[in-house]
Amino acid sequence: MTMSDTWRANGAGGAAAMIEMAGVRKVFLTDEVETHALSDIDLRIDEGDFLSIAGPSGCGKSTLLSLLGLLDSPTGGEYFLDGNPVACLSAAQRATIRNRHIGFIFQAFNLIGDLTVYENVELPLTYRGLSAPERSERVMGALERVDMSHRLKHYPSQLSGGQQQRVAVARAVAGDPLILLADEPTGNLDSSNGEAVMNLLAELHRDGATICMVTHDPRYADYAGRTIHLFDGRIVSEETNGAARELREHGYELAGR
Repeated sequence: MTMSDTWRANGAGGAAAMIEMAGVRKVFLTDEVETHALSDIDLRIDEGDFLSIAGPSGCGKSTLLSLLGLLDSPTGGEYFLDGNPVACLSAAQRATIRNRHIGFIFQAFNLIGDLTVYENVELPLTYRGLSAPERSERVMGALERVDMSHRLKHYPSQLSGGQQQRVAVARAVAGDPLILLADEPTGNLDSSNGEAVMNLLAELHRDGATICMVTHDPRYADYAGRTIHLFDGRIVSEETNGAARELREHGYELAGR
């Protein structure tokens, strides 16, 4: 059993939150100036949740997502991912867990221009040592899920922004991660393509995916089951979006959409 498999098994207790933060702080030091990016963050995300993180620019949204995705470490507080403390993990262990258990969707897509759609989705799977047939099965399944299997031989430059983001979503879900972390996934898209990507995320959530999304747009925050609002690095409010989501899933258009 590999380190990652052991880590996953140790956290599979059923009762533990998928993500739990207690008193998390993040302080950046530059030229002897302290910038408190996050202060006293208490957060719980259960399996199957769809959480949006909202707030104005500079409030700490992307910093929080970086901590959740093990791209950075908190200055203080506790963080448990799938019941496991992450503070004691080495850099190599964090990289392995990111690869196997966390799916990232970025505003800028982050596709590799010299690789085809198929190769972009396949690349993270190659680091797992999966056989070619298993990689192929996962890649094709993910591309079919986002309706991009007909573009597998195309390059990113041959795709629209909306199509590139669909490929980025396929890359994130191909590894069957514990959680999807989306950082402004509609930020580089027009309203039509933004709605299409959000509908795709909503569909993945209905299929059981756990999603945490950063957004500054209240229209898209509404797709989540609940929203936390950050201001000056603190969670200042939390609200549930269940009623609006239920109306949308039954075919009703929401005001202002």
